[in-house]
Amino acid sequence: MSHRPVLHGTEGESPVLALLSPKPGETVLDVTVGLGGHAASLKKEIGPSGRLIVLDADQANLDHAKNVLEGIPGHTQYHHANFRSLADIALPPCDIIFADLGVSSPHFDDPERGFSFRADGPLDLRFDRSKGRSAAAFLARAAPDAIAEVLRSYGELRGAGKLAHALSKKARTQESPLRTTDVRSCVEELFGYKALSILPQVFQALRIAVNDEIGALQSLLHSAPKLLKPRGRFGVIAYHSLEDRAVKQAFRSLSTPEKDPEKGGILRESPFELLTKKPVTPSPVEIEANPRSRSARLRVLRRRA
Repeated sequence: MSHRPVLHGTEGESPVLALLSPKPGETVLDVTVGLGGHAASLKKEIGPSGRLIVLDADQANLDHAKNVLEGIPGHTQYHHANFRSLADIALPPCDIIFADLGVSSPHFDDPERGFSFRADGPLDLRFDRSKGRSAAAFLARAAPDAIAEVLRSYGELRGAGKLAHALSKKARTQESPLRTTDVRSCVEELFGYKALSILPQVFQALRIAVNDEIGALQSLLHSAPKLLKPRGRFGVIAYHSLEDRAVKQAFRSLSTPEKDPEKGGILRESPFELLTKKPVTPSPVEIEANPRSRSARLRVLRRRA
């Protein structure tokens, strides 16, 4: 599996490590371990006396990460779980919590997962194939208006209504479940030469809906700060505007002091502070080496002492 961790550093220092600042003996929670790239670096920094806890919704990713991480000295705990369920897992207070919200490269590269419109495969799009319904099942059962709302809200797509009706009709009249190529043909028929720029929006929207990614992110943003130790750091890498907006708003709310509504003075300092006034983005060198990193935005929050 070929996968480059985003904002991991291509010219020396890693932006992720620089901001999260892992130290020997600390407890680190990586809620999106993926193939283990970031987790491996964090585990090396906290050393044998540290504790690493990792989650992933995809069992295949978790198995791959385990092979990577077990070769590094230190204790690691593994959970096959979506980060929306943090509150249901017995977790200790953490020095670092990290989430990389991107789709791992193997998801795009394996046609059987259905994440890419460039190859024929089942229209699945689930991170955890043991739970929920596939994108094909969603399109076959949902009303056209519901499909259109998904395309508008999660894909920011114009002309969502026409495409929703076309996809719904095809899903309901075709004997076999929709495949990635079926969606592509619908988009090409409706949008012509614009299809290649619209297809990523369509697949993003279906993926977000099938996995309830925004709902899961809101749960994470609510639960994770409560697990931080004093001076603990919480870092999130987001990739599209919906994710980044949610992270930005949550971090801003958590780091805003309580003010006197009449006099405007500060009544109570906020328990958190922003370590990133603006999001950290990949360097031109990293983008050239890994084009999929282009839209990454890293924000980091720290609990005060």
